[in-house]
Amino acid sequence: MKRLLELLLVMGMVGCGGNAPPAGEVALPQPPNSSQAKADEPPAQAVGADPSVESRIAPPDAIDDAPAQIADAASVAALEKRGAKIERNSEGDEPVSKEDAQAKSALKAGDTFTPADLVVRLSDDFEKDYPAPHHFDMTRWTKWKGDARTRNGQSILTPTPPGSLGFAGIGTRKKDFNRGLAGTNGVEVNLAGYAPGEGGSEELDKPEEMRLDLAWALTLGSWHGQIGGQPDKQNDRGVQLHLDLIRPNGLYVYLVRGLLPEDDEKYPKDGYSPGGPPGDPRASHEEAVEKGEVFISAPCLCLATRVYRSEQEIQEILGHSHRWGLYLTDDANTVYWTLDAKVMDRVDISGYFNSSPESVRDGAHLTVSALGAKSCTIDDLVIYASPAEKAP
Repeated sequence: MKRLLELLLVMGMVGCGGNAPPAGEVALPQPPNSSQAKADEPPAQAVGADPSVESRIAPPDAIDDAPAQIADAASVAALEKRGAKIERNSEGDEPVSKEDAQAKSALKAGDTFTPADLVVRLSDDFEKDYPAPHHFDMTRWTKWKGDARTRNGQSILTPTPPGSLGFAGIGTRKKDFNRGLAGTNGVEVNLAGYAPGEGGSEELDKPEEMRLDLAWALTLGSWHGQIGGQPDKQNDRGVQLHLDLIRPNGLYVYLVRGLLPEDDEKYPKDGYSPGGPPGDPRASHEEAVEKGEVFISAPCLCLATRVYRSEQEIQEILGHSHRWGLYLTDDANTVYWTLDAKVMDRVDISGYFNSSPESVRDGAHLTVSALGAKSCTIDDLVIYASPAEKAP
């Protein structure tokens, strides 16, 4: 049992192997040690870029069309002389360079994002009940592991047999994202609640012992499942947002991608990774998290990590329904995640998907999964993508 617990903690820590409140900024406490970029730092961090790989996808469209203002007529004349396209604002008095507007419209951590310019590719409010034997919409979904049922307008994910320490999850039957992940592609869903598994942290004789109460993930990839479960380790590609509630350490939120062979020489490793530092693997993992650096925690490359230590912080996030989002933009060269429409972390992953373009030639699957809980409840799931005319 001790060995099983250790295995589950490793799986949870690397994340591999009710009605929602209105969208808007949630008053979340900022953890003291976070990989979020400072306000005066670049909005995205270059991670895993391979300069030898040439992008085969057209340049991205701007997400936000808010124009940047040009201050004087001389600047306007100079731009027009060079052939720049100029747009004027609603008052018609201060023209804008379209190229400059696109350059300044890139999202950064702390911005508010709404998918107003995207189209809905799949939407499920889980309101409809389905008969036996599946009790679920099997025309659009497949049960990855465990069981999934609709109940009271929500989807309940449970491991099988009920109460076991196992995975539960659903995946899209079709690849609902754009071919080649062109333009912008993403998903938003409400995490409405969860029930800790048997022997949860509140039942431990020694409260200081580590216990995985919940590991929950959104995975956007070329296969069904979490990172670490790729059928083709060399060619499959995917990104993942996952959160791990590990008592008494705290709530960890990770933004990760799959590993590439060249990552081994580029990034430091924690003790859970082959070739990592000796000694307590948890200590080295915590050290990497505290540094706020990009690091390998096999089978993932941890791009950005946030930790919430206090019970008040944890309850603010998990004690209420919140809307979580995972997005790829710039033709899958940038990944970011959102919480109640607020961009939390944004990272440049140029070269990652382009190193295996065939894996997402026809798009990608979404997998929603959970581990360590008796049940996990989700609601109001929507998959978004750039319109076809903006996604060549």
